[in-house]
Amino acid sequence: MPERMWGTPRWRTPWGAGAGAGRVLTSGRGVHLAVLAAVLALLAVLAVGTDPPAAAEPDAAILVDGPVRVVGGEDVLIGVDGVRYHDTIELAADGQVINELDTERYVAGVAEMPSRWPLEALKAQAVAARTYAWWSAEHGAHAGFDLCATTACQVFRGAEVVLDGGQRWEEAVAATAGEVLVDPEGGPILARYFSTSGGRTYANEEVFPATGARAYLVAIDDPYDAVSPYHRWRVRFTREEFDEILSRGERLVATVPVAEVERTGDVDDVTARFRVTGRDGSVVEVGAVELRDFLSLVAPDRFPDRFPTRRADGLRPLPSTVPSSRFTVEVRDDEVVLEGRGWGHGVGMGQYGARGRAEDGADHRDILAAYYGGLQPTRPAELPDRLRVGLGQREELTLAADDVVAILDAQGQVAVEPALGPWSASRTSGGWRLTPPADHDRELEVGPTRSVPSLTRDGETITVEAEVNKHVVLRLEVVDEAGLPVATRHLGVAEPGLHAATWRLTDDDGDPVPAGTYRLVLTGQDGAGRSAGTPTEVAVEQSARPADGSGPNLPGDLSSGTILLPVAALGLLVLASLLLVIVRRPSRSRP
Repeated sequence: MPERMWGTPRWRTPWGAGAGAGRVLTSGRGVHLAVLAAVLALLAVLAVGTDPPAAAEPDAAILVDGPVRVVGGEDVLIGVDGVRYHDTIELAADGQVINELDTERYVAGVAEMPSRWPLEALKAQAVAARTYAWWSAEHGAHAGFDLCATTACQVFRGAEVVLDGGQRWEEAVAATAGEVLVDPEGGPILARYFSTSGGRTYANEEVFPATGARAYLVAIDDPYDAVSPYHRWRVRFTREEFDEILSRGERLVATVPVAEVERTGDVDDVTARFRVTGRDGSVVEVGAVELRDFLSLVAPDRFPDRFPTRRADGLRPLPSTVPSSRFTVEVRDDEVVLEGRGWGHGVGMGQYGARGRAEDGADHRDILAAYYGGLQPTRPAELPDRLRVGLGQREELTLAADDVVAILDAQGQVAVEPALGPWSASRTSGGWRLTPPADHDRELEVGPTRSVPSLTRDGETITVEAEVNKHVVLRLEVVDEAGLPVATRHLGVAEPGLHAATWRLTDDDGDPVPAGTYRLVLTGQDGAGRSAGTPTEVAVEQSARPADGSGPNLPGDLSSGTILLPVAALGLLVLASLLLVIVRRPSRSRP
């Protein structure tokens, strides 16, 4: 899906001859003043282009009791404080923000595995994520929604995952659409997964005794996990650092200065304990998980420039000071060294192990079977079509969609339709105050459509632009000499300012148009249903030829967006450079 532009205004400043056009500056002081004016003009343009849209006056706000639903449809993107989500956003009475959307759209928004990884590993992750989502919805662990958007469930970033270079992940989701893992009764399994096993996974009851043993969540050897940069890791503390950290522990402080730290169980034993002995002979025992959590919490607080340390390949820091409970501690003369393995809870599918298996030629079915007791994915009819994802509680937020949306109240009645532009929402007692953008009631003005020769490529594209004074739904319409429609493209919501669209000289079917004269018009329609736009005539001298992808050709037949600020900035810098050259030349002839 092409990425539509919205959110932050981007402006193009038209340059023309002013009152002093043609005047030659002969004094160095005058030129310096001109350069200063150019710089100030650039700063003014930048200031105008980066200010967020002003909120409307308070008396323009509307109050809606109970939950508020912002409905856009499956393909509409709704921004919540700048993060884009598909379909529907609900503002619950308690402040919880919920994204309701199609199940496959949800899976495409899960951010749990890098999109650059092997496709079969991505497919296995998609099936696991889809299965876990169904399991969570079935077991009703959350009030008002099916699952959360954090690591407490599985990380969900909405439409940003695919729009931010996640096309291969989207491909994996599509290739496994509807596939899940089910138990013998036909229900979803508890498809746990994590990052790195260190060579062996845990059985579910070892780490999560509350959910008990599961036939499909047993401990297995995982040699393919060796591809992980967290397969083995080392953390070094100076003796002074380690003593300072332990001195912050309510019980561990008794062992400072430390003489010895001994693990009392196998490194893969999640129930193992550490015996910490001080130089005075005092002994304190703590669990491996407890010590891991304590060091990971206190070390970066006391020594933020040192912890977490970098992983073995040096590319980035470890995810936490102590990534897992699988570690040993050695107290040396001048340092304390932790040798560890793995990252995460260790139950179910190891993501790096899945990557290693995929690189070795396994397909996603083989990968899933290896980690989930031999189970193979199926496509049951009981899989829910839609899911509700809790995005967290807010007291206030900004909503901005890339298309028109309807705002509904608790009874499903329309409160605002259509809604355009960024709406501010603040929580009130039992409901929400919704404030429209400042231009909500402004009379619609759309400037004449005009061609942009500098962005037009002969025989390939024609670019036109027009200015709007408020948020509108923008579309480009092309008609031929007989007045018959040739192409119509919906360009989404446009902000106040100058916007451009490129026509690739094709009709609605994608076929090249014949030579001739055509009328192009950028039409804007506001929230009140009013439309405006003035056409311009353009000449097509020959049928369109394929574009080589360079220059102003943008993805798709038509693309819309404001002209970028760097164009204006570059022009100003060039002007400033020329003026400085003029200053320097006379100075060479002076004594």
